[in-house]
Amino acid sequence: MEKELICSDDFAKLSRYRSMIYNLFSRVFARKVDREFLESLMSREIIDIISGVCENEESSGKLTKTIRNVLSNSDKFFEVEREFEGLFVVPVNDRFIPPYISYYLGNKSERINLEGGKGVDEGGVALVNKLELLYKKLNFTLRDASEVPLKRADHISYILGFMAALVGFEERYQSGQVKKQLPFKGVISNEFSFFNEFIKNWVNLFADEVAERANSPFYVEMARLMQSFTSSEQSDLEMLLLQN
Repeated sequence: MEKELICSDDFAKLSRYRSMIYNLFSRVFARKVDREFLESLMSREIIDIISGVCENEESSGKLTKTIRNVLSNSDKFFEVEREFEGLFVVPVNDRFIPPYISYYLGNKSERINLEGGKGVDEGGVALVNKLELLYKKLNFTLRDASEVPLKRADHISYILGFMAALVGFEERYQSGQVKKQLPFKGVISNEFSFFNEFIKNWVNLFADEVAERANSPFYVEMARLMQSFTSSEQSDLEMLLLQN
């Protein structure tokens, strides 16, 4: 993470930034974009946070340029809207990318047929059940724009949203907003455990497919930023565990 974000030792602020980034990626893959969401990404502060925390100025710059173009051109905006459906929702074309961790179990040649995200094999069912128990433990429910809970616990938006909640707890812990029942190392260990089991081993595979199949630079650069961010997260969580 860039020095200007951490030199003040304000780790609570850094945790807030990290939670924001997890929520950003959760939102990107939860539903198609709207103008309000895109406009929210164009503030100088948000751009700097994305670039700094993700440690990828190149993709951040390309994303900013893409969003400007999309907001100023209605045809490009509708193209990005339609692309979400083609990439992550409609399973009838060869561009469809299942946004579910169950799809990425095992080797690529052995990936299960999700039938549009509805089918899971025995191992996938166990994984979904485990995630549901984790979410229930923290009373976590991810909802769509209509306030309808997402039905699949292993959807990438659910997983990243839950990680955002864990990091948000860390921020409240550090700022004294919650009772400190655990040592700080315990708080970080919970994040690191969830990250290792449910994020590290498959998000890169998902992002690679997005970067390969997406026509819109918006999703290509979002995928690359997500890869940069998760790489940074892994090294930073390991460092925090060693220091505490």
